[in-house]
Amino acid sequence: MGFSTQIKKKKPLLKKTHTEARLKWAKAHKDWTEDDWRRIVFSDETKINVWGSYGCKYFWRRPGDKLQSLHLDLRVKGGAGSVMLWGCMTCNGPGYACTIEDA
Repeated sequence: MGFSTQIKKKKPLLKKTHTEARLKWAKAHKDWTEDDWRRIVFSDETKINVWGSYGCKYFWRRPGDKLQSLHLDLRVKGGAGSVMLWGCMTCNGPGYACTIEDA
């Protein structure tokens, strides 16, 4: 029939209020000079899982084929933990990167 398995693309859900706030912020900063932007620190954080992803994983198998180890998503009971990282950068290049400990 021509069907194939596909995973949905991830896209942030932006509501009208989000897009309005972003536009308002952009308009408020449109006249900033290069020196103004040089004072900005961009930062972000991410979570890295020690034992694989929490996302969906798919595989193909014909009816009647034996289940093989490559078809399994092996797990560690109770999870294996994760680490949160934070980092920043400025116009001068990368800044600090550090782990974020549980509170």
